[in-house]
Amino acid sequence: MDVNKVLVRAFVSVVVSIDLTDDEDIDPDIATDILEPAAALFRDLSDEGCREVASLILECAELEANPERRRIILGLPEAIGLLDEE
Repeated sequence: MDVNKVLVRAFVSVVVSIDLTDDEDIDPDIATDILEPAAALFRDLSDEGCREVASLILECAELEANPERRRIILGLPEAIGLLDEE
């Protein structure tokens, strides 16, 4: 498997796991502090790079059988700022 796909799948897995964790188990502010630096790295990509990462994230959604996890994954490109703001 391509290293980019592996890295994106790993990132998506971590994000979804954190998102589905109860607020009592992980403070939402701490979750944001964990994820925001990684999301910022993606925003530093070129437009083409952002499109590639967004596409790989959407591939992850297609592979996900759990509807709740799929819903979170589908919203991820916008949530981390990969999509053009118009």
